[in-house]
Amino acid sequence: MSRRRALLLPVVGLLLAGCLRLEAPAAEEPGGPDEPPLLAVTPGEDAGTATLDPECPPPVPGETSTAEDWNEAFDELDLRYWQSADLGASAMLSDGRVVWLWGDTIRAEEVMPELPRMVDNSMFVTSGTCISQVTTESRGPILPRDPNQLTIWPMSVLRLDPRPGDAADVTDVVVVFCSRVQRGDRMWDFVVRGTTVAVYTVGGDGVPQLAEAAQLTPDTPDLSSIHWGAGSVLDGDWIYLYGTRHTGEAYTYGHELFVSRIPTDRFMDGSAIEYWDGADWQAEPSRSAPVLGAVEGVSQTLSVDLVDGLWVAYSKLGGDIEDVAALWVSDRPVGPFTVQPVLDSPGGMPPAGQDPDDEEVGYLQYTPLAHPDLPTEPGQMLVAVSRNVTDYEMLLDTPQLGRPLFAEVPRPGSPRP
Repeated sequence: MSRRRALLLPVVGLLLAGCLRLEAPAAEEPGGPDEPPLLAVTPGEDAGTATLDPECPPPVPGETSTAEDWNEAFDELDLRYWQSADLGASAMLSDGRVVWLWGDTIRAEEVMPELPRMVDNSMFVTSGTCISQVTTESRGPILPRDPNQLTIWPMSVLRLDPRPGDAADVTDVVVVFCSRVQRGDRMWDFVVRGTTVAVYTVGGDGVPQLAEAAQLTPDTPDLSSIHWGAGSVLDGDWIYLYGTRHTGEAYTYGHELFVSRIPTDRFMDGSAIEYWDGADWQAEPSRSAPVLGAVEGVSQTLSVDLVDGLWVAYSKLGGDIEDVAALWVSDRPVGPFTVQPVLDSPGGMPPAGQDPDDEEVGYLQYTPLAHPDLPTEPGQMLVAVSRNVTDYEMLLDTPQLGRPLFAEVPRPGSPRP
């Protein structure tokens, strides 16, 4: 490992964890002493204005796409309002299309000066490898900022059946668990302050429209808080919410993993959450017990899925700055989990054609996520990792450096050759 990478990555690890500040700055709190602990969240003035651009044909039943196909599709992507972004959590809709939620999103230079080059989040709907972006009338973020003007970053996404009270033409309910983030002064400096849940409904026109949103957990600048919704799984009458926590221990960049659950019909009601305490489910969040420790723990955001009856987490082994992605597999949502390294995923490897000894730039690979619903080669599971650079101006000049990289790993439970 180069000296530059050895010096850079521990610092970036703390920044990615939102833990570089000794004290989190206080957000501006509206209202007086009688303000409720959870603020009301509205869909905003863009509600109901979403469209798909460009339009894609319906998916072809039985069609598969390899990691190479997805990498080619993203290499060729040239959308005015999406040039690169991180995260990319996904869920399959009832018609076979896939909805994707992205974090910080770089747009084409041509949007300036009327619009900013970067917004907090964005959304795709894909049909096979045909990519449509969901855009609203204002061309802003697909998830508006919190009432405290905190950034909203998607973490995990689920697809639910229509609920009583949804419009007659609704085919899908898309639930997005998000972190509320207070940005700092630098590119990777931030504090996670709580979890917000947003709901999109997909009607007859096939476009996800933001229907409602709510703060799920109270707002707190406590750096030792558990970030609930970092992963989520729907299983019958329950949604299992996985949470991550950075311990603050020196040279430990992995996050502890916790699990809670909430009734599927009350997923916007934080008071309905039950927390696993190591032996049972109970209502007190402070009694939550980790199901994975931090030393060989996970990234701040990860994917957890039910894959052929198995509970499967996919993340970096030991945190985002480490060089191996792994699967944690269990037959129970609370573990015990068996870990298996499955893919080299260098935390600071530059892409092809970039100088690995460039002393001015740090290249990052972080937040690997699995996409088990996307049909690919038999016995394989599609995965992706976010990429970025520490030089923001370089990212604006070459946004392709911030596009995800896809790969395939053995599908848990599949017969081995």
